[in-house]
Amino acid sequence: MRHKLVYTFIINLFFIIFASTAMANVPLGFVSLSEVCPSLKIHMNYATVDNFTGEVVAGYKAKKAYLAKAPAEALCLVQTEAHKRGLSLKIFDSYRPVKAVAFFQAWAQKPETNPAIKDLYYPLFTRLELFEQGYIAKQSSHSRGSAVDLTLVEVESGKNLDMGSAFDYFDDLSSTESPRVTDLQKRNRFLLRELMEAKGFKNFSQEWWHFSFRPEPYPDQYFDFDVE
Repeated sequence: MRHKLVYTFIINLFFIIFASTAMANVPLGFVSLSEVCPSLKIHMNYATVDNFTGEVVAGYKAKKAYLAKAPAEALCLVQTEAHKRGLSLKIFDSYRPVKAVAFFQAWAQKPETNPAIKDLYYPLFTRLELFEQGYIAKQSSHSRGSAVDLTLVEVESGKNLDMGSAFDYFDDLSSTESPRVTDLQKRNRFLLRELMEAKGFKNFSQEWWHFSFRPEPYPDQYFDFDVE
């Protein structure tokens, strides 16, 4: 029995040390969304090649999502309200390292190499014009831990609600109040905005998926820890 207790203690200690090491890179004041709200659907496009660059973005080493504590807790309240409607939040991006923003800037300087990806995400613009048009920021509120990109999905089917354009589709079609979307798509966008704004988030009007928490916990601080 004594040996068994010692063995159990060692195993528990190992997991505590492992968890502490894994979180050591995350500043105090930030939390993992999957820990605060386990029912969230964590997709994290930039940790995959499923994004407008066609590459895994610098600083994204795992499909994990972090936010500052206050917006994370508010997001969990939104999830509770979404569940009452048979829906769930699906996270495309949350905290974004500064090195990822630098990665986007370096990507914009390179010649176009993938017409298929351009047609999918930014058919009307060059890479540099995405910055000029305000679709990609040189300094991002994501790096302050207060912004999140997301959509709504049906819990039962797992299907995304039809929002009229894909995440990171850089075009005025993606403006939250675009007159080019159907009534159903407009209702879905407005439902997402209503749920988010009720808990302290403000929508970026050019992108139906982008919301920033107010007031920001770190309005003047940009973070660069890796997502891992």
